[in-house]
Amino acid sequence: MKQCGLWILAAVLAGVGCGLWSPAERAGAESSRVPIGELVVGAWLPAGLDSYRFSAKDQELLDGLGLNQIEWLQRAELDGETAEARAMAFCNARGLQMPVFYEPRDYTPYDKLQNWAKRSPLGEGFADSVAQRVRVLKAQWEGAVGFQGYLVGHEDYKQEYYEALKGIVIALGRADSLRPALTVGRIDHYQDGQAFADAFFQAGGQPNIFQHEHYVFRNNVPADGDALQSKLSFLLVGYDQVAEYLKSRWGRWHAIVQVQSEVRGDQVYYRKPSAAEISVQVGLALTRGAAGIVYFLYSSGIEEVRNGQGELIQTRVYEGLVDRDGAPTQSYEAVREINGRLQALSPVLKGLYFHGATRAQAVSENELLSRADADLEFGLFGDR
Repeated sequence: MKQCGLWILAAVLAGVGCGLWSPAERAGAESSRVPIGELVVGAWLPAGLDSYRFSAKDQELLDGLGLNQIEWLQRAELDGETAEARAMAFCNARGLQMPVFYEPRDYTPYDKLQNWAKRSPLGEGFADSVAQRVRVLKAQWEGAVGFQGYLVGHEDYKQEYYEALKGIVIALGRADSLRPALTVGRIDHYQDGQAFADAFFQAGGQPNIFQHEHYVFRNNVPADGDALQSKLSFLLVGYDQVAEYLKSRWGRWHAIVQVQSEVRGDQVYYRKPSAAEISVQVGLALTRGAAGIVYFLYSSGIEEVRNGQGELIQTRVYEGLVDRDGAPTQSYEAVREINGRLQALSPVLKGLYFHGATRAQAVSENELLSRADADLEFGLFGDR
């Protein structure tokens, strides 16, 4: 996208059995196993970063962004109420959803959110221990309409974790078939992507959700030209991989989209993407069958990276959609505008299946398109 001016709705072609352009002719007859469903539009870290903040004003701004999901809050308490409980009450009242933590209770404050499999060896009683954990969570959140599912993993790339992950997903599905498991990672970082996908996407019950995170706007990426084009192509390679892994599997995927800047120590590591660059990320993900867009990150602040002994390793300063005081940044309005388009697109895609993607160069003239610029990507969808 050399001009970085892609309007997201132009990147998605929904063909509903109209006969004008058959997805089977362009991308093969096979479609995704599950329809797109209602588009998830979410944000990570919605209640502050290094300090918990979730005032009425914060909630008003969060609600005004046009989200239907929030994700991952600090292990914090305010006036005897956990951050998670307060956020769930917000979701219940405003019609949003939130996955809950699925992790052992012996994690230290210095552990990142990680796959429970890392602390749970497979063996006798394994499935029962998973079922017990699910029963506790279901009892804790009984009646919470915002209870979306179980966030079970985060950047669990080593192949040694996959067997336990599979065991957790199967046991979790038996204990609660109404809610999906969610996990987060960058697809090309898994030691064996096929083996990971085989373990995580189990048929039956609600389709599990993989959230793919890949941030390409490093400090040295220019705002235009071939170097930017190269980074966007690199991003699309990952989206293609995810789409391929899901082609015959029972599951969905979300794109975690970079909206943040980040300074590590005294060096800028990520620069803030422009409004057009945010839009391009969203549009490219939709052309690869993404069922959700999750913005990373919402809040701003300082992260102190520590090791298992609590020793400080690195300081990272983030700026997200709102600043450290909770006031909107320029990115906030850009994302709000994009989300308005996603809200309009969601009912169109909800019942459709993803058939594949094609580039503008492969599109012949037809009645659906007035023109197709050379740098456009198209997602092909149908009602089967």
